[in-house]
Amino acid sequence: MHRLAAGPALARLEWVLDGLDGKPGWGADASDVLAAAFTAVVTPERYVEVTRGRAAGYAPVVVVGLDVGETTARARIRRHDGTVDVVSCVVEAAPPHRIASTWVAGLVPAGLTPRLPVDFTDYDLPPVATGARLVVFSGVPGSGKSTLADAAGAELGIPVFATDWLLGALTPFGGRYFEAPLAMAEELLTTLALRQLLAGQSAILDHPTERVVTRERWRSLARRAGAEFRVVVCRCSDEEVHRDRLEGRSRGIPGWHNAGDWSTVRQRLANFPSWHGEALSVDTVRPRERSLAAVIRHITA
Repeated sequence: MHRLAAGPALARLEWVLDGLDGKPGWGADASDVLAAAFTAVVTPERYVEVTRGRAAGYAPVVVVGLDVGETTARARIRRHDGTVDVVSCVVEAAPPHRIASTWVAGLVPAGLTPRLPVDFTDYDLPPVATGARLVVFSGVPGSGKSTLADAAGAELGIPVFATDWLLGALTPFGGRYFEAPLAMAEELLTTLALRQLLAGQSAILDHPTERVVTRERWRSLARRAGAEFRVVVCRCSDEEVHRDRLEGRSRGIPGWHNAGDWSTVRQRLANFPSWHGEALSVDTVRPRERSLAAVIRHITA
């Protein structure tokens, strides 16, 4: 396992991870590392035995996330089956900072309400008010979708939930280093959309929506909730204008970047799956007033 930065809690967490990594000779110093309050409940010998037994499911240890404080440290590590567990370690405040408690738990604790389904067709929903709309503004960065989504939301009095704002809020908590930020944003947006529809209210989702499975998920959510489903696909037919927008924009979203990378956006645009059926395609090179009028007609039809 790769060595991490120094610090009392982190140093002790590394010791635990060495055990889960199956390090030869690990645990010989357990009596010196574990605090008296800990060994009064679990003997050092028993703790070493259990930890070595768990190594079969982790070694070599792959750390996918880390949270560190003065007396606490947590690592998210991947099991061989692909699931993620959280290893927590609490140390005494005074030197030599022996381990007061340590435990391993699943990233998603047992007993929670199951996560939302990929397909809402058979999802149990209480009766909801009719007339609500679930509107998706789709397109690559710089295509103008956020500008149109905000304008449509203001015109119709519908709240706009935007990926960039959600992810920006998570930046102080390490959000930019999460493994799948767009998938995380999609889960947040799905939850917010469900909450709105359960209240009989409409929602606008501002998200690239490149994944077809996400499109079908939101379509099934709207259908199950008895809401109208509307899609607005934004594109910019003038490549030079698109690039200028992307590289010159300043949106002021806390914790998020302003300019985007043109080469990445071009690649995403080339691989962007076509929408079918109910989608309205809007070329945002056109005057904004004309585009907005077309969008409003589409949403309210």
